[in-house]
Amino acid sequence: MAKFKKKGDKNNYDFSDQKCIGRACWCPGMFNHYGTSINGARSSSHQTPECINRAYHGCDKKRNPFKDELETERKQEGWKNA
Repeated sequence: MAKFKKKGDKNNYDFSDQKCIGRACWCPGMFNHYGTSINGARSSSHQTPECINRAYHGCDKKRNPFKDELETERKQEGWKNA
């Protein structure tokens, strides 16, 4: 598990590992956790900052290898290890 943070953003985003910053599947965002009430209605109970691709589809590191140029680009955007 690795955490990344963007300059100006208070959230620490959870990712699979330290090399995620250089993968094409990189997708930081807020994942909604849903709960069901006693009457069956679904509602969002809370959100967690994490990789949306990992949360919804799981990691496929073989199809998304680490690339130095992607890591450099994201670091220039303000992303760093938290």
